[in-house]
Amino acid sequence: MFRRAGIAIVVALAIAAGCTSGDKMNPVTQAPDFSLQDLSGQHVRLADLKGKVVLVEFWATWCPPCRESIPVMERLHKTYGGKGLVTLGVSLDDGGWEEVQSFASAHGITYRVLKGDDRVSASYMVRVIPMAVLVNKDGMIARQYLGGADESGMERDIRALL
Repeated sequence: MFRRAGIAIVVALAIAAGCTSGDKMNPVTQAPDFSLQDLSGQHVRLADLKGKVVLVEFWATWCPPCRESIPVMERLHKTYGGKGLVTLGVSLDDGGWEEVQSFASAHGITYRVLKGDDRVSASYMVRVIPMAVLVNKDGMIARQYLGGADESGMERDIRALL
């Protein structure tokens, strides 16, 4: 009896979760502002990018799924960068910045790579990497992507915001 009740609850939750619209983005949270240094030593402040769509991905050089997401981020950057998308990679590596710089160069990363810190990681509640956050032109979080990048979904969401 308890087993049937448990199964019924799981099925009901799955149906309820499936009833939400996957095509509609409802931004409800202001993206936490940050100011982080990029590979060239310049500071990038999220608030200064208001009016643009911003794709922020938290990653690390040692993370295999992060390495797999880099080509996706690069394609999105090249496709939509001239149309108002700003792509930022926030490295959460503990090691030296030189390692991140050589990694970015070796992997052909042309979007801006920033050196993350514990404060920005905590403010975005990063618990798994890669994790990407899509910020709309008003500075609100429109969508969050956990784990490997869903290129078609991200592209659809970016086009909707641009």
